[in-house]
Amino acid sequence: MQKLVLTVPAGVGETPTSFAARLAARNFVSARDLLRDFGLSFQDVVDGDEHTIRRLADLGGAEFECLKRNSIHKVGMMYSLNGQTITKPGIRRRRVHLCPVCIQDDIAASILAPGLAAYGRSEWAIEAIRTCARHSVALVEVKNDIRSSELHDFTRNIMDRIPDMDRLARNVRRRPASGLETYLLGRIEGRTNYPWLDRLPFFVAAYTTELFGAVSQFGKGVNLRSLTDDDLYQAGAAGFEITASGAAGIDHFMTKLKSEHVRKNDRSVDGLQATYGKLYVPFAQGLSDAGYDPVREAMAEHILAQFPLGPGDELFGKPVETRRFHSIRTAALAYKMHSKRLRKLVDAEGLIPAPSVKDRDVLLDAAVADRLFERERNAITAKQAEQYINAPRGLPKALCDAGIIPRHSVGSAMNNVYLESELDAFLIRLFRKAKKVKSAGPQACDMAAACRRANCSVLEIIRLIIDDQIAWVGRRADAKGLAAILVDSDEIRALTRLPDLCGLIYQDAIRTLHVSGTVMAGLVRAGALKTVVQRHPVKRNPQVVIPLEEIGRFKSMYVSLHQLARERGKYMGTLNRELQEAGVRPTPELDGVGASFFKRSDLPP
Repeated sequence: MQKLVLTVPAGVGETPTSFAARLAARNFVSARDLLRDFGLSFQDVVDGDEHTIRRLADLGGAEFECLKRNSIHKVGMMYSLNGQTITKPGIRRRRVHLCPVCIQDDIAASILAPGLAAYGRSEWAIEAIRTCARHSVALVEVKNDIRSSELHDFTRNIMDRIPDMDRLARNVRRRPASGLETYLLGRIEGRTNYPWLDRLPFFVAAYTTELFGAVSQFGKGVNLRSLTDDDLYQAGAAGFEITASGAAGIDHFMTKLKSEHVRKNDRSVDGLQATYGKLYVPFAQGLSDAGYDPVREAMAEHILAQFPLGPGDELFGKPVETRRFHSIRTAALAYKMHSKRLRKLVDAEGLIPAPSVKDRDVLLDAAVADRLFERERNAITAKQAEQYINAPRGLPKALCDAGIIPRHSVGSAMNNVYLESELDAFLIRLFRKAKKVKSAGPQACDMAAACRRANCSVLEIIRLIIDDQIAWVGRRADAKGLAAILVDSDEIRALTRLPDLCGLIYQDAIRTLHVSGTVMAGLVRAGALKTVVQRHPVKRNPQVVIPLEEIGRFKSMYVSLHQLARERGKYMGTLNRELQEAGVRPTPELDGVGASFFKRSDLPP
């Protein structure tokens, strides 16, 4: 295609539509007429048709790649700028915004007439960008409600405002680009520094950020359509502080909204719309594009952690598959139990922050709720536990104290309980190696009889069975629970026998020392013989025992006159006179024990 004689240089960042409009004005026609004369369509330029833009570049002597880079081209029902997806409402079509300082620079840098020198930038066509980042000024609206025949013709639409540009530049509002605007411009230029936002389509990131910011700045009942460009600038700045940190920022902001929510009255049960207002409604009732799904997922993660939703409920049009939390109200329905009883259980666990908190506002982890309420349905008292396992009175408590079965405390105002499931598990452990028998042998007996024969406790036998220390365990078919257990009484007696006594009981010590009972009592009383208390290995009754080493020590240190006479083969009287003549006297520390004792070290050979 031939190049026009009268051309204009393409500006940095200039859109193909702006270039076509200036080129046409340079040749004294409209953009539509100029392209029509060469068999081209201005609408194709608007839609970003590459073939048409290439021919436009040839016609005006411009670089095709530069025009293409700044083209907002149509993709199906959406539009794209440098790979960033934009919706049709996200593009300024019937309004023209510009930076008057940029226009001043265009005019100052060109030899063309001011109206031909000024050109439109691609970012000025994006609704979410309301500030010129280069000059830190607010974009100015110079025309609105443009007729369809003049849409996208930048030069014709601003021509009558060129004389006002200096005034507009002097009066323009000075402000830096907001965080959202800086982020969106960076995305257009290919920068990605915010992982969560970068996952979102361009239009989703822009709308979501402005919506969160609008709710943050103007309340959850805000009407976005009533906000001015300055309001939306403020919303974008505030919203970016929320969405820049991704799902964590969304959760933090929604948590703040929920904490600030006030019910209309004490009886109202406010749902998600009442709690989050315009932040929730668009994502729940509109915005069907799948690009918004990551936002819905982040919001759903927060909501499921704050509200007792579960199977049967819907969130953002999807069924809730797993329950994370229960309120007392939802738990009462789920477990078919009275809410007052459930509240007592929850209160006993210390999970109600204050008595004034309503049932609907008490949130319980679903796993905790399941444990509490299943425990309640499965719980029995100590007396019922005795009947359940067919045990003697007090045995469940003894088993619990021994760590064999658990017992659960449900608060100071409620009784301790046992769980049927845990008692079942205990019986399974007890019977796991038991052999079914029709009749017991001569030594086989139930645990009660074995206890009598072996002088042991039922708890000891149970411990032996659970610890696999018994070779044979039987099970009666005509009994249940503990009464069905059979054991070998001889085996139990051998396994439960206590250690042998460490010494001699009084009667045996009397025979060993050859003294009377009175003398033995005197020796113990005088401290000559130390004693210990030990349980009998079979009878298990307490026994006063004189250790063997104590008896050996005493015999090596002392000897009675009676025993000494037997050792030396003399009469006691004769031996006593000989000892007195030799000056040996009975040891004074054993005086008064009922017999005369001498220290062996004092005796003559």
